Amino acid sequence: MNLLLAAASGLLLVLAFPPFDASWLAPLSLTPLLVALDRESRPGRRFLQGYLAGAIFWAGACYWIHYPLAVHGSLAPAAAWAAVALLALIKGLHSGLFSLLAGALLSSRWAVLAIPALWVAIERTHGPLGFAWLALGNAGIEMELPARAAPYAGVYGVS
Repeated sequence: MNLLLAAASGLLLVLAFPPFDASWLAPLSLTPLLVALDRESRPGRRFLQGYLAGAIFWAGACYWIHYPLAVHGSLAPAAAWAAVALLALIKGLHSGLFSLLAGALLSSRWAVLAIPALWVAIERTHGPLGFAWLALGNAGIEMELPARAAPYAGVYGVS
């Protein structure tokens, strides 16, 4: 059941971004994963749950990358899909790390502040590690309240 909850978070994250643009799902997208993490006490399983959610998210949100790799990069179609899969598997490590650490923070009295800060800290690593797209705050920009905060807090503040 926990893996299904984690997969649901990955799918909700995909749906919050184009081409689906269900931005209203952005604030809810991590809820199933956090429930799964709360139900699981083993750190390795927590990592796996986050890894699954992240791999689904990155594969679903970056599926389109195969086209420029195949057409403009002259990769064989199968190689282009393999590159997208590799990207998703590597970027899933970010969510795995988030889940490993967030699971430990869930019982803390600071969890309400610490877990969002952890999410933003993990998101912040995407740029220096070569792929700065798909911060959760980008999906939330279509919503009125986060859009008002964006000029002051930036994309990571909206995340």
